[in-house]
Amino acid sequence: MTNSVSIPSAGAADTITVARGLRNTFLAGFTRNNRGAHARLEVLGPDVGYRVETDNRPFDGIAADEKDGEDAVWITFGSTPEQHLTHGVHGVTAIRVRLSSPLRGAAVLVEARDGTKTLLELSLPEDYELPPALAQKQGQAA
Repeated sequence: MTNSVSIPSAGAADTITVARGLRNTFLAGFTRNNRGAHARLEVLGPDVGYRVETDNRPFDGIAADEKDGEDAVWITFGSTPEQHLTHGVHGVTAIRVRLSSPLRGAAVLVEARDGTKTLLELSLPEDYELPPALAQKQGQAA
C-alpha cells in the first residue's frame, strides 16, 4: 500500500503561493483566522517516507523564520501544555495555501529544499476547538 499526501495543486483558483517577502505577514494573518482549528500534519519526503505527525490537535500558529537566511517555518499545536507540539521545516522553498471554503478548511503546503513536503490541513471554522483570535476580541467587547 502506498501512502501519499493530498497536496493542493499549485495554480488552482483557490490556491495561492506566498511570496518570500510576505511570508511573515501572511502567516500571522493566517494564524489569527485559523487558530483553534482541528489540525492534521502530514510529512512526505525522501528521508522520512510518509508519516502523520499529528491528527486532530488544535492549531495554535504558523510562522516563518527568515532571519540570517534560515528559511524555516514553525507550526505549533495545542491549547494546553500537555497538547503542545512544534514542528519545524528547514530549507523552505515554497509555501502554498488553499483558502478555506464552505466545504473544507484551509491547508498549507510547505516545500523544502530536500524534497520534503509538509501538509497542514485544518477543519472548518465551525469545528474549531478554540475561537479564532478575532472572534475572541469581539466576544470580550460584548
